[in-house]
Amino acid sequence: MANFTYFIRERVKIDGRERGTTHETTLTGINYADSRIMYIPSGTMTEIINVAALPGAGTFQSSSLKYARLSNMSSGSINLQILVGASTTFNFLVSGSGSFIINSALATNTFSNFSYGDVKSVKASPMDTQAVIEYFVATT
Repeated sequence: MANFTYFIRERVKIDGRERGTTHETTLTGINYADSRIMYIPSGTMTEIINVAALPGAGTFQSSSLKYARLSNMSSGSINLQILVGASTTFNFLVSGSGSFIINSALATNTFSNFSYGDVKSVKASPMDTQAVIEYFVATT
């Protein structure tokens, strides 16, 4: 088992004054990491990550997902779609050069009673002619 550490560093310089923060988090018990760069054509909703109960090609086990980062390497925006539980879908607009982080295998499908469901899949669709997506996944 390994420890996985990720850093978030934010910096901005306005009127000659620099501001920012640094955040570091360590996840323990990581047994596997995977990364990939994918080209996604326009007009498609392409599955980037599949999270299921059983192992398979291009699939990560739902109980073991601890961290996933999806970065839009393109200049145009993408629609990032996350399926949670049996049928709840969330859509996020990720602008060019932006990233989206999932740091739990669970997401809420309602904010009124905090009922959580497993993340089942992550898909993306480009707003332009094509998109380049990079992902990094860490599991136990």
